Amino acid sequence: WTEQLNRATPEHVHLMTRCMEAWVFADGEKVAEFYGKDFKANALPKRKVLDEEPKPSLYAAIEKATKDTTKGSYGKVKHASALLKLVRPGKVAERCVSFQQLTHWLDTVIGAV
Repeated sequence: WTEQLNRATPEHVHLMTRCMEAWVFADGEKVAEFYGKDFKANALPKRKVLDEEPKPSLYAAIEKATKDTTKGSYGKVKHASALLKLVRPGKVAERCVSFQQLTHWLDTVIGAV
């Protein structure tokens, strides 16, 4: 294990965005479909690069957008796995640089095999 760690380069290290919800809520259309008619899409951050949204601000926006829905306020344990199945990778890549970098690296590494 130590030998493998010593061979690691910066290209091998991929940290997720500050907050996984940035990836989940980057595809507002699919999130809106999941939550239904009382979802307030306009409450979500408009920032072009959602990775840069401060975590407290993102959580506050998600709470405001989801609180009146029949599914209730967003909960990581309660909703994240279902939402991750719905969001479109292309939409996430449009707003999350960290996701773009990870998928580009994976495509490169897998394509080289």
